[in-house]
Amino acid sequence: MKVIGLTGQTGAGKTSVSEVIRSRGIPVIDADQVSRDVVAKQKECVADLALAFSITILNADGTLNRKRLASIVFCDPAQLRRLNTIIFPYIVREVNERVEALRKTGRHEMAVLDAPTLFESGCDSICDKVVSVIANETERLNRIVIRDRLTDEEARNRIASQQPDDFYVSRSQYVIENNGSADEIRLKTIELLERLKGDLRKEDARSEENHQGSTGAF
Repeated sequence: MKVIGLTGQTGAGKTSVSEVIRSRGIPVIDADQVSRDVVAKQKECVADLALAFSITILNADGTLNRKRLASIVFCDPAQLRRLNTIIFPYIVREVNERVEALRKTGRHEMAVLDAPTLFESGCDSICDKVVSVIANETERLNRIVIRDRLTDEEARNRIASQQPDDFYVSRSQYVIENNGSADEIRLKTIELLERLKGDLRKEDARSEENHQGSTGAF
């Protein structure tokens, strides 16, 4: 089973791409959901975060208040790095377990890891290929204001905390630009999947030929 990393900036349209991929029968591991599951189920992780950022990031029942934590880290790069240092190991461990669980079923040609911090967390190391979704800043700003119900300032802080286009483009084998309609991104995603499957099969065929040549098989 091949693992395909899917990443990109907030508001670029990764979720739209993921939805199309799922509709084609390909399993998607959502790193954002993994993060939510980790802080919901692993008290040790929440305790580590409270020690780092104070108990003000907790709700009355002791669960993590994600919006309060976001207000701290998305306007301060140093605090964001601090958060990532704490939470990434928990997320990476859980992602690896989910990838292996899918692999053991033997049912899938590929699985997709949808992770906004794919490179920063080091999860790109388990991916055979990486796809990045990018979009211009105006489009991204409008999308996250509507999607996350943020103020213009909050949305700009989110965008400012992320990497520029070149960061993603230079580290990816495939790039989708998403500045158009929902129909356009759907078509682009379907075309990319077909291209990706073809490329992976060609690489597997070359690898098999090289293996047979090195062992003297006929």
